[in-house]
Amino acid sequence: MKSIIALPIFLLHFHLHFQDGPMKVFENLMTSSWISEGEQLGGFDGKTVYQFEWGLNGKIIHVKTFTTDPKTRKFGLRNEGIRAFNHSTSNLEFFEFDKTGGITTGIIIVDGKSLHYEYEYQEKTFRDSWIYVSKDKYQLIVGTWADGRWAQRFHETMILRDN
Repeated sequence: MKSIIALPIFLLHFHLHFQDGPMKVFENLMTSSWISEGEQLGGFDGKTVYQFEWGLNGKIIHVKTFTTDPKTRKFGLRNEGIRAFNHSTSNLEFFEFDKTGGITTGIIIVDGKSLHYEYEYQEKTFRDSWIYVSKDKYQLIVGTWADGRWAQRFHETMILRDN
């Protein structure tokens, strides 16, 4: 009788742990905004702010990215995105929608507390790496990725928690 009761409880616990597990890597990012100030991708001075928010009862993450526009130098909303675990592919995936109508999709590779966003663009594999430094700091590297290493780095900066 005990095993009949224990098995469903174990399976429920395993199922819930599996469902929530892939998204746990984002928990540190959820508590505040994250800011990069100074030289931006494109070589101009400005800032970027990332805001993360849980959605769909913790199954997805909404991300808003605000940046300094390289042409007008005005600060405003640039992208909105979704992060989610796709059970059919067993991958963390992302969808990024920008204000010019562009859509970027790809996978997220988790390496400890670091996140590596990989996507195809102009027949190359691009990678945006959020490398965990501390609970309040990530190193961001943007570039092309080939044969398990950086082929070219376009931008490197620190992203700091905004308290």
